[in-house]
Amino acid sequence: MASFWLIFSALPLLLSLSVTPPPLLAAEIHLPSLGGDSSASLLSPQQELLLGEAFMRSLRKQVSILEQPVINHYIQTLGQTLVLQSETPTAPFEFFVVEDDSINAFAGPAGKIGIHSGLIMKAKSEGELAAVLAHEIAHVSQKHLMRALENRQHLSIQAAATVLATILASSASPEAGEAVIATATGLSLQKEINFTRSNEQEADRVGMQLLFHADYAPANMPTFFKRLQQSTRHDGESLPEYLRTHPLTLSRIADAESRVRQYPAIPPHSDQEFQRIRSQLLVDHYTNPEAAVRFYRSQLQRITDEDEGKIERGDLQYGLALALLHADRADEARQQLLPLLQQNPDQATLLITMAKAEAESNRLADALQRIQQARDLYPVHLGLTLFHAELLQQAQQWARAIEVLLQGGESYPTYPSLHRALSTTYNLAQHPAQSHLSLAHFHFLRGETPLAIRQLEYAEQAAQAAPNNFILFATIDERRRLYEEKEQQEESEGHLK
Repeated sequence: MASFWLIFSALPLLLSLSVTPPPLLAAEIHLPSLGGDSSASLLSPQQELLLGEAFMRSLRKQVSILEQPVINHYIQTLGQTLVLQSETPTAPFEFFVVEDDSINAFAGPAGKIGIHSGLIMKAKSEGELAAVLAHEIAHVSQKHLMRALENRQHLSIQAAATVLATILASSASPEAGEAVIATATGLSLQKEINFTRSNEQEADRVGMQLLFHADYAPANMPTFFKRLQQSTRHDGESLPEYLRTHPLTLSRIADAESRVRQYPAIPPHSDQEFQRIRSQLLVDHYTNPEAAVRFYRSQLQRITDEDEGKIERGDLQYGLALALLHADRADEARQQLLPLLQQNPDQATLLITMAKAEAESNRLADALQRIQQARDLYPVHLGLTLFHAELLQQAQQWARAIEVLLQGGESYPTYPSLHRALSTTYNLAQHPAQSHLSLAHFHFLRGETPLAIRQLEYAEQAAQAAPNNFILFATIDERRRLYEEKEQQEESEGHLK
């Protein structure tokens, strides 16, 4: 099923050019869209948004999308930093992590960009991860997917979204998508939306430009993919989807490296937060938390004076603290985190981890105080918002927890876990109608529209017993209209034309 990854794959970043351009200053490089913006006549902005929403709802039913708020906040922040350097800095983009060990990434419709957790683990630096995201952002900004859909005008948006998501999901779970992909529609659509050589060339160039203006070295692109190719040759690894679908050649690598020389040197970027995110993924991968503890302790013991600088002791200490937390050894985790916080007292991820250790050490008041101070610094941080609400639940401060989650929903309206947490909190606060209403939106965002409508029915029944329920009934009716209208738009009005 590897060939089906051609649709959205982050595809090879290293392409050969027939003529090597003369050196230019990076600030002078401006890359027009190849072939003009032919997609303008294909989908209206509203239709493209519908396609993106339908794609995400269908994708959520077929793959496991990581819902760890700290990781999601990190990938969103990194992605948006690059988007701000693009020609469409205000365009809607959504970045998320697919829980899958394979090395891949993809750019879906309406700026829906997914990164496999396996790719994050394979990257050695934030710059390498940024290189992949920049390439995917370029595919979106240059409308490569939208142009490729021009010949599928008979499809409804829902049908197109379902087939696209299924082709994508088939790489992680081949059996899941075989039935759809084997159809004439699936096969022809997969063929038509493969990115072309010129698409990849354009995405390479635009991606490097984004990296440079976001203060990441463009050399991260060829470095990462060259290392991927070499690791499969020397370490006996299976070929990643990235390289299986678009094998690299020496000439293409050489061309990319020559293009990098057009840019001035950029100092290395800090990798502290990137390494903490990798530690979270690694610790979660262990089924036995004590095995993770042993791993990090052994790594710390092996560090010598010569290793310092190549291996950050603080990164390993943070990983050990996470492993100790997973092993229910919160007091020991706190001891590992204290020196790290002394060095970085305002770092959000460290503050969240320490607050978790404090809460699990029966220091709930300390944890609440720490998180409240952190939220004063980072009011729209997804991880802080959700953990703050969790701590407030433990303290039985229902009204305050609801307030925090509603504020978070304004910044992250499409993040399902916020609505699930809100449903739980409303239930604990004995507001059943609002609980069902929030759970309805959780299901809707996950693509489970029938379950969402059923929850609206439960909300309506519960609202009948509530006093002064006019506004509540109006909200339920508006939500039902939204869900049904979305389905109708995707099936009828929203055709690819």
